[in-house]
Amino acid sequence: MKTVLRLFVALSIAACLAVPAFALKPGERVSNFTLLDDAGKPHELYSLSNRTAVVLMVQGNGCPIARQAIPALRDVRDHVKSVKGGNVEFLLINSNLQDKRDTIAAESAEFAFALPVLVDSTQKIGEALGVNRTAEVFVITTKDWKLAYRGPVDDRISYEKQRPAAQHTYLKDALTAVLAGVAVKQPMVDSPGCIVNMPERDRRKAYSR
Repeated sequence: MKTVLRLFVALSIAACLAVPAFALKPGERVSNFTLLDDAGKPHELYSLSNRTAVVLMVQGNGCPIARQAIPALRDVRDHVKSVKGGNVEFLLINSNLQDKRDTIAAESAEFAFALPVLVDSTQKIGEALGVNRTAEVFVITTKDWKLAYRGPVDDRISYEKQRPAAQHTYLKDALTAVLAGVAVKQPMVDSPGCIVNMPERDRRKAYSR
């Protein structure tokens, strides 16, 4: 598995360097949206106002980085449940045009995601969030619906190697700050992952030049 991951990411590095510059930044407001998940259940962002925060991770079928990041996301979810006031919603979102609801559900079952996967079939939500790569995480605070953090779960997986354990637990640290009502020290961290192609966004960008 490690060999496959290294080959895959090595071939992807050049493409990853060409990611569009647009990105929703921490402190900016996230607009409301409703998406169906891989089981056909609707999820409205602003209906989660009884939570302290909402965590979204970008998922993509076949991406080894995303597949390996999801268990780490679940570990953070389980940790947060044990924290006082840790009422946080964890969701995945798939904005890949090639991934359909049935294939997303199959991927979720095969790799035991145990998390709902929101299907962004029009890419409108992915564009609004500034999604560029899989495995990136967005933390949204429900008190103001602003982005508090975007980046990886941790630094265990990179394009060059996999560490046996993370040295920096970015998401866990961000949620600890959010739950404590203090500023996130590292609100934006570069996140490795597989490219999420946004042809309509790219077309508009090319047209505006």
